[in-house]
Amino acid sequence: MKHYVLGNDHARPANTTSERTRYIDVFLNDPKAKASAELIAEFYDALNDLVEDHIYVVKVRSAATGAAGDPLHWAGRTAIFWGDIHKAWPCGAADKARISQILNLASRSVLVGGAVLLLAQTGRAGETTAAIHPNFAAAAQEIGLADCQAGMHRSPDNRVHSAATKLSALRLLSDCAALDHGEHLADTLRGYIGLTEPERTCSSQLAARLIQRSGADPMVRQAIETMLDNVEDPLKITDLSHAVGASTRQLQRRFLGKTGVKLLITYRELRLERAHSLLRHTNMPQSEIATATGFSSAAALGRAFRARYNLTTADVRNQRFAGELSDRRPR
Repeated sequence: MKHYVLGNDHARPANTTSERTRYIDVFLNDPKAKASAELIAEFYDALNDLVEDHIYVVKVRSAATGAAGDPLHWAGRTAIFWGDIHKAWPCGAADKARISQILNLASRSVLVGGAVLLLAQTGRAGETTAAIHPNFAAAAQEIGLADCQAGMHRSPDNRVHSAATKLSALRLLSDCAALDHGEHLADTLRGYIGLTEPERTCSSQLAARLIQRSGADPMVRQAIETMLDNVEDPLKITDLSHAVGASTRQLQRRFLGKTGVKLLITYRELRLERAHSLLRHTNMPQSEIATATGFSSAAALGRAFRARYNLTTADVRNQRFAGELSDRRPR
């Protein structure tokens, strides 16, 4: 099903059936910042691509006004105050009370740029260290806000974090993803969105999810990386087992036990995922895509593709040229 989140007259689509939905509320102090707030939406879109059993929904609000809501509303929510490096966050008496409530109730808050001065305006400066941009250093010193001397700061209790700039906020959010989903997935995410150089396994969303599910088990990870390196000319199960230094039976049992899926089924899924990507993003003929993904012919690829996605290869290629890509991506 489709779930649309309305905010500032625009909708943000996300596929969701999970009971573990996590909401990200992004507050703006200037309507002009709406465009840059798309960075947050893109970040969580990428995280949704990689993580299992969770769905992140981003809501962008033009201003932190109105009632804060009850504690149950903020349980599990992240509040991001999307400030900039040019001006402090304006905060009247009504705003101050509401922002203070949000900082108290939200499971996690992130103050970006000039929003960091809200710590003092809401009575938190005395015991708080934060990431402070040089533009606000003098003001922070005057109000007793300690500078961590870094681009981002994670609070010890994982409640109220800060980032000196919008770009450093993305690095901070990737650290939060590591807390929630493990360092391996966070590393994959950083490569996926360009915060770091991507590793080999980052090319496959399926691989990232299975490695995360296995708890980054070394044998599972090595098996998946070996399969990804041998998509065009798939290895026999005996050769794959030899490559990871295990018996065939040991590898199959370990892989199934750690990921919940069978090894050879995963190998086929990785090849089909690669074929889906090539159909969607390149002009390669289908016969060449079949060869590049280890299928004997375009017809063989087509049969496997239809069985997996309930789509034909022509469907994906035609939708690409029509500019109407299917939402039925490999999962």
